[in-house]
Amino acid sequence: MKKIIAVLFLCSVAGQSMAQVRHNNKFPSPESATYDNNGNDLRGFINANKTALMTRGAIVNEASGNTWGYLQVKTVKTPGENKKGELNYYESFNVTLALYKSPDGAKATWWAREYNNPKGPMLYYKAGDPGMLSIDNVKYSEIITDLVPKKMTLVEYFDSSFSSKDFDVIMKNCLFMKGGTIKDNADYNAMIDFYNGFLGKFSEVNDAVLDNKSFITFFKNKGNNYVGYFNIVNGKLSGYVELIDAPFERDRIKLINDIFKKLTGSYIYIYGDDTFGMEKMIKQRADKSNIKTDRRMTTMSSKFNQDQ
Repeated sequence: MKKIIAVLFLCSVAGQSMAQVRHNNKFPSPESATYDNNGNDLRGFINANKTALMTRGAIVNEASGNTWGYLQVKTVKTPGENKKGELNYYESFNVTLALYKSPDGAKATWWAREYNNPKGPMLYYKAGDPGMLSIDNVKYSEIITDLVPKKMTLVEYFDSSFSSKDFDVIMKNCLFMKGGTIKDNADYNAMIDFYNGFLGKFSEVNDAVLDNKSFITFFKNKGNNYVGYFNIVNGKLSGYVELIDAPFERDRIKLINDIFKKLTGSYIYIYGDDTFGMEKMIKQRADKSNIKTDRRMTTMSSKFNQDQ
């Protein structure tokens, strides 16, 4: 399993979409990535998010019976380092910081790409000085090994340049969410309950019949309404969840248009018992793009795989 994971990491596509210039330095500075980058490092990320990680991660673990994983991630700029140990701030690296709430504790890691090339091998080095991290600092593959068996991993991200591409390759089903989306911790329970039901509507996700399908889903908890949208990527579900903050019709139309720009399927399922007044807008937007839609309630008895 570990060998397979390593190959997947080496072959996975970039986590960043911006243009890249080949660096002279092969590696980022491990010390800067870990604890010495003016707080834009693993130690700073831990200090700012540890309480939330432990609280939210414990909710996710308990609500899912430890069948879901929970990650917090952030992308930062880290200086490169040459063989003499000299730092280069002009050729910085895109470094992904990640915190994982395990069933019995927590783990932290970071990774970058060789020469900052999006298609280069993934890199991680233990810093010479541990930097007094309050969470165990491990190689990324240790966390991925824990997450591979999960039926869904919730990835909460904290930067505007976040990309799901690395995670789409190396993990199973993923649900991405911008930090601060969930307004009440109880909503994590509602989300997990809803999407466990959603997952139960598949006989399996890795099925060729689903390759051209996308999904728009709706759930709520008390006064908070959410929308989630998914594509099938590498035989797995890859989706985002957002809080619906659209008080006016023009806001709801914009929300639907933005979602459709991110969907890849030519056949879209609308799933959930309440679409919060947006079903007609979805149908109009789909017709405009010659996309078929299919409305399904949470009580559906059939499987998505059964539709041709």
